Amino acid sequence: MRLSFSTNDYLNAVIHDEDGRQLYSISSPGLLHSQTTITEHGPQGGDDVIGIITWHPFRGPNIWLRATGVEVAGNSLLKPKRSSFLAFTGPDGKAYSWNLQRTNCRLKEEGSGDELAKYHKRNLGIMSPPHAPHLEVSPSLSHLLDYVVVTFVYAQKLSQDKKSTAAGPPMLSGAVSAYGILPSSCYI
Repeated sequence: MRLSFSTNDYLNAVIHDEDGRQLYSISSPGLLHSQTTITEHGPQGGDDVIGIITWHPFRGPNIWLRATGVEVAGNSLLKPKRSSFLAFTGPDGKAYSWNLQRTNCRLKEEGSGDELAKYHKRNLGIMSPPHAPHLEVSPSLSHLLDYVVVTFVYAQKLSQDKKSTAAGPPMLSGAVSAYGILPSSCYI
């Protein structure tokens, strides 16, 4: 399943499926994007908030998930595992990890080499066919799609923060370490 983002700004985007149906919207109002709300858009027009991520610059983000109804520290839901992995247990009881790489983020089930989701940044078509930014998700995760989208936004934001910290002033490094992971080679 291909989830296409309306823009490169994954914190403020609309996500459509292959048929052009709007499935999710992601909104992070304000200059500092202190809170990100992920909303699911049902086929009958019903909108449900499925996740809220509150970004705290010095102590790490909190995540509220509709699936659990509880707000938790981001690094307790997605636990750092080595410098470029975020591991979590899905509602199905299986262990997954986002592998934060230089050009994209990939989701795998722990103990399996199978790639279950992969983010593709926008391609303008210079070296290969053009395409919008999208998240390719295995059909085997359709029952976890809300969870995949929320955890992707969290993982991608940490990836961008690491990229900014690596290129920016040293005073930002405390904010990244508050998330519980060290700067590594995950950039988009």
